Amino acid sequence: MAYVLLIIASLIGIAVSVFYLYKNIVRIREKNKSEPKAYKRASNYILTGLWYGYLLVFFVGLTVNNLGNW
Repeated sequence: MAYVLLIIASLIGIAVSVFYLYKNIVRIREKNKSEPKAYKRASNYILTGLWYGYLLVFFVGLTVNNLGNW
């Protein structure tokens, strides 16, 4: 039963991460319209990609790990 709860929690984590990734990309696009420097515009996407990439790898790993125990 505990593995099922962990799998459900990790799938919810994946869904929330994807939702906020989309939301932040839209916000960065709006913010970048007023930013004249290209390196600052690019760094916003890079740092956001790193953070949400980390979260997605974590939740996918949690899901796969618990599917192996089920």
